[in-house]
Amino acid sequence: MKIELFRTILCPRCLFVSRILKKIVADSPHLELETVEVATNLTRFRQAGIKTVPAIRVGNEILTGLILTPRKIRCFIEQHLPDEAC
Repeated sequence: MKIELFRTILCPRCLFVSRILKKIVADSPHLELETVEVATNLTRFRQAGIKTVPAIRVGNEILTGLILTPRKIRCFIEQHLPDEAC
């Protein structure tokens, strides 16, 4: 399953979320993380319908917020896993 992280290099919250996602992906070989730098991919950012960073997209659903806790991120990802992957 592909997880997209939309972030900017200067955003401390983005760095925090990136670290959490890297740990989650390292523990789950069926997950793939793609990091999208908003400053160099503004068109893709807009086309995704995202308004703020950090933002995590799985399929057509987006998780964003000022405070994304490890639990909130993990729950968002787990709700998108197929039954056989759980």
